[in-house]
Amino acid sequence: MRNRFSNQFLIIALIQTVLPSLAQAQSTDPQTAKPHAPIGYLLIEEEQWNVLADEPGHHLGRARDAYLMMDARDAAMELRKAAVHLRIAAGHAGDRTKRALVKSEHELEQMAVRAESGVYGSMEDFDIATARALHALANDQYAKAAEAWRKRELKRSGQYLRAAVDNLERGAARTDASMRQATGVVVKDTRLISGKLIEGTGFMIDEVGGSFESAGRAIERLGTRVEPASK
Repeated sequence: MRNRFSNQFLIIALIQTVLPSLAQAQSTDPQTAKPHAPIGYLLIEEEQWNVLADEPGHHLGRARDAYLMMDARDAAMELRKAAVHLRIAAGHAGDRTKRALVKSEHELEQMAVRAESGVYGSMEDFDIATARALHALANDQYAKAAEAWRKRELKRSGQYLRAAVDNLERGAARTDASMRQATGVVVKDTRLISGKLIEGTGFMIDEVGGSFESAGRAIERLGTRVEPASK
């Protein structure tokens, strides 16, 4: 029998680094029979965490604005907030996706340190590095969506699939026009399917399978586009 708490996360991060909306989502849950997290930890249900799936993209967008203005404090702060999300995701990722999440978390932290030291690279380098982070998240969310679909956990699969293509779109936006255009078509179609999965109705098995294949190929293309140049 599946443990009813198996879809809950122990968030290994200090409370002050987690967004206020996270605490609000937790406080609105009327249930009282909940496991308690150790001091210094937050206990968040998976569905609540999925509500915040777009937060890394927002933080990276604000980091980019601050980076353009050479605002070291804000750029570093927003990069580190995004890095927290990658760290949490890595803590619950499978072997196939964990490594990229950890690498991107470290890369964002290093960028924050350089910004604080007054060292700013090109915006192209910044965009590719943050696109790598978004790709790592999309790839992990896609893997979780595929796993949930295999188990016929429709709502969970749809939530992760939508999060995956949202981050895919944000990552592709930091590349070239051809990548953005090709990705846009896949994202639009996959969002429709993810919505049907979340609702639990209106879809056919074959169209879901086709959507997963298209999204998987698009995520793989983005990964190839943003992977670091060989030294």
